[in-house]
Amino acid sequence: MKVYNNNKLIKKRKTLSQVVLYFSMAMLTLGFLWSLSDNNKSQMTYAYLILIPAYLLVQVSIFMANKWGRSPRPDEILVSSLKGMSNQYALYNYMTDVPHLLVGPAGVYLILPYYQSGVISYNTDKQRYEQKGGPKFFAKTFAQEGIPSIEKEDKDLIKDYLNYLQKNQISINVEPQVLNFYYAEKVELRTDNAPEVNLTPDKFKDFLRQAAKKSGLTEVEVKQIIEQLPVPTD
Repeated sequence: MKVYNNNKLIKKRKTLSQVVLYFSMAMLTLGFLWSLSDNNKSQMTYAYLILIPAYLLVQVSIFMANKWGRSPRPDEILVSSLKGMSNQYALYNYMTDVPHLLVGPAGVYLILPYYQSGVISYNTDKQRYEQKGGPKFFAKTFAQEGIPSIEKEDKDLIKDYLNYLQKNQISINVEPQVLNFYYAEKVELRTDNAPEVNLTPDKFKDFLRQAAKKSGLTEVEVKQIIEQLPVPTD
C-alpha cells in the first residue's frame, strides 16, 4: 500500500499539543502554589480562577496528545492495520480536506478516527450512537472522549470532500463512503445495525477485501483517481 503523509502538518500539530500541555501544567502549578501561599478568601478565589481553566486545558491537551503527540498516532494505527494490502491502495493522511482518504479496488473511503472507548452501540429507535463505560465524566466532556454526533460528523466529512474536489477541479465519479475507525484499545462495537460503517483496526483489511469482491473498482479506475490526488513535496 502506498502511504502519503502531510509531515509538516503532523509536526506542527505535535508541537502545538506539547505547548498546550506544558502551559496547562504551568497554570496548574501556579494555581496550586497560590492556593497554599495565603488563606484569605481573595487569594483562594484567584487560585481557583487559575486552577479550574488549567484543569480543563489539561483535558484538552490529553485529547490533542491522543491525536498528535502520542505514538502510534491515528494515522500510524491506520497504516499498521492495512499492512499487507496491495500497492493498488493509496492512503492520504492529512493531504486533503478530510483527515484520511483511502483509494483502492474496494472504492473511495473517507476515514474518520475516533478514540472513544467502552461499548459503542447504535440505538435504532432513537437513531443515534450511544456509549457505555469508557472514560469518566470529565474526560468525556472536556477531553472529547464522549461519543459525538457521528451522523453529523460523517455528513460534514462528505461535504468537505466534495468541496475539496470542486475547489481543486478534481473529477472523481465514484461515490465516497465514510468509515468510522475506532482505535482505542478498550472499545467494543455493537453497530451492525448502524447506517454507517464502523470498524476497529483488526477488522479493516477483511472489510476492504470483501468490499473489493462485491463491487470493486478496476485497476484503470483506481489509477485515474490516484493521478488526480496530491503527493507530499517534502
